[in-house]
Amino acid sequence: MKRLPPLNAFKAFDAAARHLSFTAAAGELSVTHGAVSRQIAALERELEIALFVRGARGLKLTQEGAQLAAAVDAAFGTLRSAVERLRQDGPASALRVSVPPTLAMRWLIPRMTALHQAHPRLRIELSTSTEAVDFDRDPYDAAIRRVTRAPAGVLAERFLDARPVPVCSPAYQKQQRMRAPADLARGTIILTRSEPQAWPDWLKQHRVARGPGAATLTFDQLYFSLQAALDSLGVALAPTSLVQEDLRKGRLRALAQPQGPVTPAYALLSPRVSPRHGAIRTLGEWLKAAGAE
Repeated sequence: MKRLPPLNAFKAFDAAARHLSFTAAAGELSVTHGAVSRQIAALERELEIALFVRGARGLKLTQEGAQLAAAVDAAFGTLRSAVERLRQDGPASALRVSVPPTLAMRWLIPRMTALHQAHPRLRIELSTSTEAVDFDRDPYDAAIRRVTRAPAGVLAERFLDARPVPVCSPAYQKQQRMRAPADLARGTIILTRSEPQAWPDWLKQHRVARGPGAATLTFDQLYFSLQAALDSLGVALAPTSLVQEDLRKGRLRALAQPQGPVTPAYALLSPRVSPRHGAIRTLGEWLKAAGAE
C-alpha cells in the first residue's frame, strides 16, 4: 500500500480549498502564507497533478482539485465526528444524571461497578432529587424518575418495576398480626413527605379504611421510611424493585403483591434533542439489562 502524503499537507489544502486563498488558510492554521504554499506545492508534486489554477482574480480549484477537496472535507468530517463522540462519551466528560436518593442508595450504586466494567469509558456524575424534570432549568443531561407516563417533550426509557408494595419487618408482622391489606386498617403506617399521596392512593385502591386516630410516622425521604420498617416501627410503602433484596433475605415481609401492568415504573428521562444522545442511549440500554436481571 502506498503511503499517504503528510497530514499537514492535507490540512493546508483543505483550508485553502475552502477559502480559495492561501492567505486566509494561513490565518486559519496560524502559519505563514509561505508555509501553506510550500505544503500545497509538495502535495501537487507527490500527486503529480495541479490542484489550483492561480490567476489574477485569485485561486480556483482544478477538476482534480475539486474532487480531492470533497474527499478531504468528508474525511476530516468523519474525524471530527469521531473525536466529538469520544469527547462526549469519554472519561473526561461525565454524564450528569439526576436520581431519586432511595433508588441511588438501594439499587443503582450497588450496581455501579458492573456499569463501569461494561462501559469503562462512560463516567456518571450522580445528583439526587425527586423534583419534576425540567431539562431547560436543571444542570443535568438525564434523569431517573418514577413515572406512569412520560412528561411531554421528554424521551422515557422504562427499565424497572416501581409499583408500590407495603412492607414491614417479620417481628412487626408477628407482633401486630399483619397478614393481609385489610390489616392495615390498624397498626402504624410510615409516611414519606416526598411522596405524600403514595399511602392515600394505595389505601383507596385496596379499599382499606383507616380511622382518623390511626397511628402514623412521617419521614422526609423513602430510605428513612424503609429503615424505620426494618427497625419494626411500622409498615412502609416502597417500590417493588427497591425491597426485593430485603424480601429475599427475609428482612422484610410484603403484605400484598402488585398486580397488573408494570406501572408506575422507573424510567430514564432525557431531552428529545441532546448532544449527549450516545452516552444516554448507552446508559439506557445498560439500565434495561440490569433491570431485567
